[in-house]
Amino acid sequence: MASKRMTLDQADSARRRAVRMMENFGDEAGAAEFDAMSPEEYADYKGIEIVNANPSHRTRSTRARPHSTERRERVMVKKSARVEELEDTISDIYDTYQNCGTTRAELTSAMEHISTLCVEAVPEVEDDEEDEENGDGDDEEEEE
Repeated sequence: MASKRMTLDQADSARRRAVRMMENFGDEAGAAEFDAMSPEEYADYKGIEIVNANPSHRTRSTRARPHSTERRERVMVKKSARVEELEDTISDIYDTYQNCGTTRAELTSAMEHISTLCVEAVPEVEDDEEDEENGDGDDEEEEE
């Protein structure tokens, strides 16, 4: 079974984004390959299930989830703090770049410092994030 569901329009939009991304990375062959695909072919290639855009096709659960509001607020606070940390890291990287000298040793030192900042910026996965990745997040469920 496909892991992701999209309407035909959404699949076409994703295909066009993939074309632009490949062009941005300078992969003209990859861009041309995705550009030549139909939305159905792209969905098949990516393992996406095409679904009907008709809202009656999918029934969404109306059951309330206990503590979902509090959980969302906790997640948002964590994400806000993470964004601030990343902004600080980006600022540090930019400062290092601006203040590095022109000798090979100075450039190497600056790049090592930037590399260290990037490694430190990689988040450790927490229990809440693992739950979201495993589909236990606050997304609405389908009724069967």
